[in-house]
Amino acid sequence: MGLDNELLFGTITSVDYAGVSPANQARARELEDRLGQISAQAHASMAGVAIAAAEFDELGGWYDGGIRSFPHWLTISMGFDPHTGKELLRVGYALKSLPLIAAAFAAGQLSFDKVRQITSVATPDTDELMLEIGRGASGSQLERICRSLRRIRELESPGHDQKELAKRGLWTHLDEDGMMRLVAKLPAEDAAVVVAALESITGSRPVPDSSGDEVPDPAEDRWAARRADALVAMSEHVICGAAGGLVVAGEAHQVVVHVDVGVLTGEARDGLCQLENGAPLSAAAARRIGCDAEIIPVLERDGLPIDVGRKHRSAPQRLRRALEIRDRFCQFPGCGVPARQTHAHHLDHWAAGGATTLDNMILLCGFHHRGYHDGGCRITRKAGCVTFETDDGHVIGQRLLAPVEQQMTFPPGTARAEWGGGRIDHDHLMFGLTQYLPTPEARAGPPN
Repeated sequence: MGLDNELLFGTITSVDYAGVSPANQARARELEDRLGQISAQAHASMAGVAIAAAEFDELGGWYDGGIRSFPHWLTISMGFDPHTGKELLRVGYALKSLPLIAAAFAAGQLSFDKVRQITSVATPDTDELMLEIGRGASGSQLERICRSLRRIRELESPGHDQKELAKRGLWTHLDEDGMMRLVAKLPAEDAAVVVAALESITGSRPVPDSSGDEVPDPAEDRWAARRADALVAMSEHVICGAAGGLVVAGEAHQVVVHVDVGVLTGEARDGLCQLENGAPLSAAAARRIGCDAEIIPVLERDGLPIDVGRKHRSAPQRLRRALEIRDRFCQFPGCGVPARQTHAHHLDHWAAGGATTLDNMILLCGFHHRGYHDGGCRITRKAGCVTFETDDGHVIGQRLLAPVEQQMTFPPGTARAEWGGGRIDHDHLMFGLTQYLPTPEARAGPPN
């Protein structure tokens, strides 16, 4: 074997990217540097957005027309989704008392995702410590650390049980594959009742073998599928049985409003407009209620009724269904309230001769329906399209885009985790943090 290693195996050189061919090593390095520079610039830009958002909110600059909140304004003006907008505002306010974290964020050393986590637990006293952890940990490691710190803080906080009750709820979301996702958040004792009810049907693990079944269950996770089937079975049982003791949504209660037609049309501002018990009602509220309510015409003479017409609904069920299919959401720009939670609004009010037809109606959520009738905005129709305008004619939601120029001024490794994403002893780290952080008694300050 007189052949040397170079003839047997060729020249072996070190490579930075094991999954990349030798010919593409340089290109991979170039792309990694590019990603690092762009990411750092994006982080610094998000820092500027968060800080500016807090100041803009303090000035009240977002208040315009039917805008519900600053996150709502941000969805229209800047393109962020409502959740991101809410987090940007929260982070912006938090950074005011965390100068070291704010400076690192502005320098592109921390991502928005990292800062979101840090600001949920950091205080002015722990600004330096949390910055060190934020720089060192990877994004996923930091998320786990901050989640643990939040749990510790919540368990120690006064009124913990009441806060749990305030956060309880059940939410539904239609996934892209057409299946409905149910998400429930319950206090531990209530969750135990639900789990016990489910397991009374499913039994406990392990799931029985179904290989011999005539029709095998195709579920990817058979245990989760059995619990889902149990939930459906429980629901069917309630629907088929007596559910009078449960919280159910029946037909809406009837609210009687006495209002002169002239008040609705604007011809008689001093006319009668009150609830059945005599409580006064604004003309705007009466017009809003009359958009989609049970209407009973009553003819009066000298204040006494002499004839009562038949009850009819402004938007019949078939028309309401067509509106929901067409509009899907509240039609105010940027509003995501689903159609089933909206009101049917007459563009030309029925009291002024407007027809109860699909072309003359749109869906508005309660907030924007009320805002419109209170004069918060105007609705105009042009070329078959509906637009919302402020009193001065400004179209809400309209924005012209300008070309963007980017200048890269950030080193590639600016945002890289200093600990390299390697394994950390989470339990040991949490023990050290809990020893370092002040106790609840210390945070509360000296007794009065």
